[in-house]
Amino acid sequence: MSRYSYLFLLIFFTTPLFSNFEKVGVIDELEGNVTINSAQRGLIPGTAIAGRLLYDGDIIHTGENGKIKLSLIGSDHHITIFGSAELQINGGEASSQLELNYGNIFTQFSNDPNTNCSIITHSSRIYQKEGELWISRNFTNEDHIFTIMGTAQVFNSITGVEMNMEMGEMIISNLDSLGDIKDFTVEMLPPEIFKQYQMNREEEKEDIVFTVMNYFSEDSLIISTFQSVEEKQRRFNFALEADVVSLEKNSYTKASLLPMYNGDRLQFGYNLAGFIGMSDSAANLNSFSTLSQILAPMIFQYQSKNGDYNLKLGHIKNLTFGYGMLLKRYTNTISYPIKQDGGMLFYFQSDAGNYTYQLFVSSIGELANKGGIVGMYGSAVINKIKPLKLGFGIVHDLNQFSSVSDSIWNGVTPRKRSISGYQVDFTYELKSDLRNDTYLFGEFTALNYPNDLRYIRSEPTNGDTTKQGFERKSSFGILGPGIWWKIGHHRDIKIAFTYSSSLHIAPFFGETYNLERVHYVPKTILDTLANYELFSTDDKWNEMITEHPIDTISTAYYLPKDVYALLDPTKNVHNKIGFSAEYKYHFRNFYNYSLDLSIFKETRAVESSATYYSLGLELFIQEGLIQGISEFGLYFNQYFTSDLFNSSAYNENMVMGASLGIKLLENISLQMYRHDVFYDRNLDGEVNLNSTMGVGLVAKF
Repeated sequence: MSRYSYLFLLIFFTTPLFSNFEKVGVIDELEGNVTINSAQRGLIPGTAIAGRLLYDGDIIHTGENGKIKLSLIGSDHHITIFGSAELQINGGEASSQLELNYGNIFTQFSNDPNTNCSIITHSSRIYQKEGELWISRNFTNEDHIFTIMGTAQVFNSITGVEMNMEMGEMIISNLDSLGDIKDFTVEMLPPEIFKQYQMNREEEKEDIVFTVMNYFSEDSLIISTFQSVEEKQRRFNFALEADVVSLEKNSYTKASLLPMYNGDRLQFGYNLAGFIGMSDSAANLNSFSTLSQILAPMIFQYQSKNGDYNLKLGHIKNLTFGYGMLLKRYTNTISYPIKQDGGMLFYFQSDAGNYTYQLFVSSIGELANKGGIVGMYGSAVINKIKPLKLGFGIVHDLNQFSSVSDSIWNGVTPRKRSISGYQVDFTYELKSDLRNDTYLFGEFTALNYPNDLRYIRSEPTNGDTTKQGFERKSSFGILGPGIWWKIGHHRDIKIAFTYSSSLHIAPFFGETYNLERVHYVPKTILDTLANYELFSTDDKWNEMITEHPIDTISTAYYLPKDVYALLDPTKNVHNKIGFSAEYKYHFRNFYNYSLDLSIFKETRAVESSATYYSLGLELFIQEGLIQGISEFGLYFNQYFTSDLFNSSAYNENMVMGASLGIKLLENISLQMYRHDVFYDRNLDGEVNLNSTMGVGLVAKF
C-alpha cells in the first residue's frame, strides 16, 4: 500500500476525533450500492462500510439494489433503508430526526425515555415512541405510512391535520391532504415486512391476559384491536336494489343483485340487473347477445403483490390524459343501462413513482371486431434541480363506425374509418413550501384526420369579401403557458392561455364522445341545405358529406364527429385564442366540488367572430358529512359549444344530472336520481333528450 493510501486512511479515521459534528448513528449492515454524503467539510462522498459512524447532517444514498441497516447511538433504535432512497440524519444522541427525501425505510423504535426520534418528509411528521413503521415516499410527494407494531402519530405539515394510528393501519399523506386511516393488506407491503407484522400480531395475541372483561366484552374497539387483518376485511358482500325507472320516456321496474368478492389483490363482482317494461313500447333491456353486453355489468380489479400495476375490467369513468386537451372525463358508459360497455384499463407505476404508464380499451367487444377506442399515456419525472414531469399520450379510434349495427348497412359494405390524436404535456415546479406549491404547465395536442376536411370561410380579396374553400388533414391546440397553484387544505387552481387552429375541437375525446362518434343524417336534411345554403354547391364538400351512405340509393348517411362538425362548413374555420381556468376543492372523502371553463374566440374573422366554450360544474357529497344523507350530487358538463346552456338545441356534447341518497336504516337507503344525455334514439336525424330517472331502495350487506 502506498504512503498516500496510508495518509488517506489516517485522515479518514482521525477526522471524526477533531470534528465539531455530533455522532448520531453507526452502520450495522449493508449490501449493494450505498454511499454517504458527509456533512463535514473536506470529506467527499464515498462508499459506506459496516462500522462507520454517522454524524449530524450526513446523507445516505442507496441504489436500486442497496440496503443498509443502522443504529442510533445512545438508544436501541434501528433503521433499515431498502432500494433507491435518500435519508438525512440530523441531531445527536438525545434527539435525532430522520429526513426521508424519497424511498423506503423500516424503523424499529424502543421505549427509551432518554431519547427522542422523529421522521419527517416534505409532507409529513411521524412520531413513534415504541414500535415499528414502514414508510414509502415517492417523487410525487406522497407518503405511505404503515404501522407494523405499536402506535404512531402522523402530522400533515401542509394541512395541519393530525391522526393517531394503531398497529395494522396505514395512511397516505401528501401535499393535498392527510387521507383516511385504513387497514392495510398483504399486497401493500414487501413480503418480509408483512411477515414481520404477522409475527407481531401473533405475539400480541399471546400476551393478552385472560380476564372476565376481555372475554365477555363486545366493545367494537376491543374486538377490532385484536382481530387479524383477514378477519377485519369482509371477503364477500352484496347489494340489493329495487327501483322504478324511466328510460327514454318508457317506464320500467328494476331489480338488481350485486355480489362482490374482496380479496387481498382481487375484487370481482357482477351486477345482475333485470328490467321489466311497463308499456308495449318499452324496449328489451335484458339482452346478452353481444360480448359488450356480457362484459358491461362486470366489476374486475386486480392489483399486483407490490402494488406497481393495476388491471381493471368493466366500466371506465372520468379518464383524463394530462391536462385534458385530447382526452377528458372519458367514459364508456355514458348512460346506464342503454349506453354501457365493458372495457379495460391498465395502470403501471414504478417503485419510486417517477414513471407511469396507462393503457385503456373502451370496448373489449368492439376490439374483438377490430374496432374500439384505444389510448396510451406515459409520464416521467426528471428530478435534476427541480422536478419536471413530462407526459405523452395517444388516442386512436380504430373504427368510428364500430358502434353501428351491421343491419343498418343495406346493400353496401359496413364502413370503416379511424382517427388519431396525440398530446404532449409538461409540469415544472416553480416553488414549493410547507403549505403551497406553484407549477408551470402546458400541453400540445394534435388530431390527424384520415382524409382532407373541406371548409369554407370568408376572405378579403381586392377590397371585397369572397367565400373560399380550404382543406386540411390535421389540426392542433395549445394549452399554456399555465400556472397551477396547489393551496393547502385541498385547493387546486389552474389558469392558462389557449390557442387552437381551425377545425380543432378540444377535447375531441370527451365525456360524450361515444354519443358524438357518428351521426345519422337523412338525405332530406342535405336536400334542405341544397335549397337554402350556397356552400352546398361546393363539390368537394358534397363529396365529403356523402362519402358514407347506408344503402345503395343513399336514403341516409353516417357522418363521423369531425365531418358532422362541418355539416355547416363555415363554422370553426378560424384560429382561436382564449384561456382556460379550473378550480377544485376536496375535503378527504366527505365532499368535493369543481369548476372548469375554457373559452376560445376566433381571430382574424372577416365577418363576426364566433366564441366557443367548454364548461364543467360538479358537486358531490358523500356519507358522513350531513346526517341522514348517504350521497348527493349535481353535475353539468358541456364541451366545445358556441351556445352554452342551450338545452333546447339538444346537443350531444352535453350531460347533466343530480342524485340524492337518504339513509333509512344502517344498511338501507332511499335513492333518487336523474341523468340527462342527448342523442338520436329514433334514427330520424333529430337529437332527443334522453333522461334516466328513478327512485328506489338500496340495501348493502
